[in-house]
Amino acid sequence: MAEAPDIPAGFEPLPGKTTFIHHAGPVYWGESDGQYVLGFRVLPHHANPAGMCNGGMLMTVMDLGLILGIIAAQPDGGFSPTLNLSVDFIAAARVGDWVESRVDFVHLTKRRGYASGRLVGPGGLILRGNGAFSFPPVGDARYPVDGPTLRDVVAARAKARRSRT
Repeated sequence: MAEAPDIPAGFEPLPGKTTFIHHAGPVYWGESDGQYVLGFRVLPHHANPAGMCNGGMLMTVMDLGLILGIIAAQPDGGFSPTLNLSVDFIAAARVGDWVESRVDFVHLTKRRGYASGRLVGPGGLILRGNGAFSFPPVGDARYPVDGPTLRDVVAARAKARRSRT
């Protein structure tokens, strides 16, 4: 995986090393406009022959961006698999663009979370998406998790913030 140049201040690599997003990335997470967001610089290996970011990469980042919004709203819990993801492609992201996720709406029930959001780039809106996520019991044997997760790093950042105040 190539290193992405020119990453905005406050962003750090996602945890872990061997999951799908690490092979597709690099993808970073941080805070922007008061919320946790994912971001990535569109590199040549993300692009199609026309120099536009592949839709699969955009959908992957939207999926993780929505679950990051769910995690921010419900920090306690376990692995939350995606039940549904729908997206609308609005505009292209090109090689060199910095793309970030934004979550606009989160609704939580006992067993599910729902979120809506968008990906934005230097020219504005790129993609909008809606997702539904399951909340299986913490430690559910169907979803063994090996290594740190987004939920873990969000919790660690919140704890560090509390200790500074």
